[in-house]
This record gives sequence, structure tokens and C-alpha cells, in this order.
Amino acid sequence: MRRTTTARTTLAVALLAGLAALPAAPAAGVAPASAPGRAATSAAAATRAAAVVPAVVYAPAIPGAAPYRGIVRADVRKVIVVTAASTRSTVALLTLYRRSGAGWHRVSTWPARLGYGGLVPGWRRVQGTGTTPEGSFAITTAFGRRANPGTSMPYTKVTDDDWWVEDRTSAYYNQMRRASQGGFHVTTHGYNGSEHLARMGSQYDYVAVVDFNRPHPVIGRGAGIFLHAFGRGATAGCVSIQWAHMRQVLQWLHPGDNARIIIGTRAFLAG
Repeated sequence: MRRTTTARTTLAVALLAGLAALPAAPAAGVAPASAPGRAATSAAAATRAAAVVPAVVYAPAIPGAAPYRGIVRADVRKVIVVTAASTRSTVALLTLYRRSGAGWHRVSTWPARLGYGGLVPGWRRVQGTGTTPEGSFAITTAFGRRANPGTSMPYTKVTDDDWWVEDRTSAYYNQMRRASQGGFHVTTHGYNGSEHLARMGSQYDYVAVVDFNRPHPVIGRGAGIFLHAFGRGATAGCVSIQWAHMRQVLQWLHPGDNARIIIGTRAFLAG
């Protein structure tokens, strides 16, 4: 589906709304005429409050991701930008950037695959549509069928007991959970089926969890959006790259980098 002007406008409004929600120094109060001295007291209180509210500092503009200028905070040291030709694309380019000094430096660019349903803004995504969510998301944890390849990110080597819950009736929706713990339908089939991680093949040898629709998920928006190794073709909504590249990404990521993945069409990311 082609992006419409309305969709672009809605995305822009959502970005601006995020900026508007950021902390700002409170304005000095204005006292009514019947309460002399209150204005000075209110102004002093506002000054003290402003002194303890830290200013929000942003990272420099990210190459190829113009709309996210002023959105990515200064503590973000590494970014993965995934660029597709259009919202119908099932292939993309994935570029790693690291920040040092006042700017971003490209590390690598590789081919990537997207969902069989193309791209859709994250807030509009529906589970089961095969779409990859557009937006900017944190990467905070990783897992895999193989042992830790050398990442310092929190990493889980999955066992046959480990699942990713996609059951819409479960309180553990969009979380990793053991079948032995219960709390979800332990099946890969049907409307409330989940992913049995150890049986997903080599594409799940090394996986970075994309924090789309988590940690406070909207049921039905989608669960289990990952950056993982290539499978047989387009994904069910994840981003995939070559097996060796996926291993490199995990080795490259560190918790202190506050890494983010930014996904979008070339036109949108160009601003």
C-alpha cells in the first residue's frame, strides 16, 4: 500500500507530539491581584524547579533519518537504520552507525529483508498482517539457539522450554516465557499460537529483540518483532540479515550504547 499524505501527516503529528511531551521548565506563576507577594513566591518556586529539571539534549542528526532529528537523545551511541524503497518493499538496506564526537560514522551497510506485507506505521500495525513496523525502537535484549557470540547485551540461550508469547489472551503477551511456567496457550497453531524459539531454525541462532509494542503492549498490535538471520524469504514482520552479519551486530551492541533501530521508507527517512 502506498503511503498517503494523511499517513505522512499523522506520522509527523505523532513525532511532534512526542517532542511536546518532553520535560520542560515550568513557567512562573502569576498571582491574582488580591494575593500580593504570591507572584514572587511562585516565580522563585519555578526557578528552583527549573534548576533540578535537566535540559533534554539530543544526538546529532542521523544520516538518512532526517525525521528523527530531535527525537534520538544524546545518550544513544549506536543506531541501526533500515531503509526500504516503499511501503510495499520486502527488501531493504540496513546500515550501522556509531556516534563519536559531534557526529555519526557509518560502520557497515548490508542487504536486509522485511515482512511479506511490507511496511506500516507502528501505531497502525495489526498482528498477523506480515508487516514490519515503521518507527524508532530500542534494542535492549538478545537471545539465540546458539551460545552467546560475544555480546555484552543481556543474552539468553534458549532451550526447548522457551517461547515468545503471541497469545492475545495471555498476561505475558510479547514476552519470552517458559512453557513450564504456564500462563499462555502452548501451541504454535491458531489465532493465539506463539513461537517455539528453539524450533525456529537457524534464523533464530542469533536474535536482537526490537522493543516494538513493549514493555507495555497493546494486545493485537503485534508481538515478536526481532532483528534476526535470514530465513527462506520475507519475514512475518521482523527484519532479517545474513547469518554472519547478525552475529557481528550482536558483538557490536553494548548496553551502554542505548542502541536504537530506525525503520522506514527512503522517502520518509529523507524527510
